[in-house]
Amino acid sequence: PSAERELESAGSDLTTVALGSYNVNPKETTVSGVSSGGYMAVQLGVAWSSTIRGVGVFAAGPFWCAQDSLTTATGTCQIGSPNVTTSTNKTDSYATSGAIDPTSNLAKQKVWIFSGYNDGVVKRNVVNSLNSYYTHYIDAGSIFYKNNLNSGHSQVTDSFGGSCAGTGNEFINNCGYDAAGLLLKHLFGTLAPRNTGVLGGKVIAFDQSAFTSTAPVNLSLSNTGYAYVPATCAAGGQCRVHIAFHGCLQNADDYVGTDFVNHAGYNQWADTNNLIVLYPQTISSSVAPLNPNGCWDWWGYNEAGYATKSGSQITAIKAMLTRLSANYTGWSAAPGGTFAAPAGLTATDSSNSSVALAWTGTGGATGYNVYRATCSTCAFSKVNAALVTSPSYSDGGRAASTTYFYKVRAFNGTSESADSAAVSRATAATPASCDPYYRDNYTHTIEGRAYALFGATYADGSNTYIGLWNIFTETNLIQTSAGFFRPATCP
Repeated sequence: PSAERELESAGSDLTTVALGSYNVNPKETTVSGVSSGGYMAVQLGVAWSSTIRGVGVFAAGPFWCAQDSLTTATGTCQIGSPNVTTSTNKTDSYATSGAIDPTSNLAKQKVWIFSGYNDGVVKRNVVNSLNSYYTHYIDAGSIFYKNNLNSGHSQVTDSFGGSCAGTGNEFINNCGYDAAGLLLKHLFGTLAPRNTGVLGGKVIAFDQSAFTSTAPVNLSLSNTGYAYVPATCAAGGQCRVHIAFHGCLQNADDYVGTDFVNHAGYNQWADTNNLIVLYPQTISSSVAPLNPNGCWDWWGYNEAGYATKSGSQITAIKAMLTRLSANYTGWSAAPGGTFAAPAGLTATDSSNSSVALAWTGTGGATGYNVYRATCSTCAFSKVNAALVTSPSYSDGGRAASTTYFYKVRAFNGTSESADSAAVSRATAATPASCDPYYRDNYTHTIEGRAYALFGATYADGSNTYIGLWNIFTETNLIQTSAGFFRPATCP
């Protein structure tokens, strides 16, 4: 770590240096991403499922959605309905050939999924397909799907960014919703409170070329990546890694500086929970590999095997994790202490059909059972079919706008503990029915939502002027009935 340099500001011209090594347990690694970064998070989590214990996804679809085609990537995988069977068949085929880890590892992962209902870039049906893909391999109680917030296409935060319903600018939206913290709680269980003051750790810049077999630019990777390192980790403490992938039009070199690194919401939680956050970076390219928007490779601009363990970007990211964990001392992540009732049970979040729960792991427990009731004095019934093996759970299939009550018991292979303290949570109301599309005006016209007249563009049905007919003017249109579109956002 002594070779690393603290990032002084978003505009600093820093010489990149070597990434350090820490006492990191690589088997405790989690990953998340937004948009193309969400697709990359899925790919990494599937390809290296023996290492990745949890995945968070904002606005992306299932593994191998693009099927090596940019046309499919920008069509079916953004505004269509991806075929989940195609994705699971490819996953199984890759696993059989050894191109990715065995799919049996996926059952051990926790998955957190987000789709804002004002997202007209990657529409709800695409994210629904991702949820269906994961339920093919993973128990539904390990998957929390947040889909009742009116955000646009973005990394969602509770304190930084543009308006919640908007799309564009830096693709970071302030929705008053701490997505990073809630994501991490679902992946890990109850966490120590985040640091809301001056952080004790440092953001560092490091040399990404050490992890590629060719110049990073040849893989559409930047020379420089970033990481947030808490002081406890720099001092040799036992730590974990979370890998956070930015989206298209969001890398540091070309678009947002270090705003994603500093404001995506992860660092505040990392600082108090011994978590190093790795922020790998792409770079835009107008020549081969053609990647003008600085996206992660999820359709094959680098090579056909982009979604496998041998994919060049995945290989580079895995090498970064290997470096970070080079000083691992062999510590276990299993909780210590005496077998007892679980502590810290919290109903962390809800959608209109699910309640998310998290608690603190119990020493000696082989797993947990979750109990639910419909009133505080009603009988509680066990809701999980299989033993819950890590301290979080998503109780799906619930009615909207309804309060539920929960308790958890630890299990040690022979008997259950006493009940945890009870918690309650109301599910959210059913979100507004809305059908948004965010595209440039030329694409709106080609795809049948608008028409051009003398160089101007008008929305079909409402005949509302939406700007010049070109690829530079982007508009959010909502469809309110067949053939009727207007420029607006959903309520």
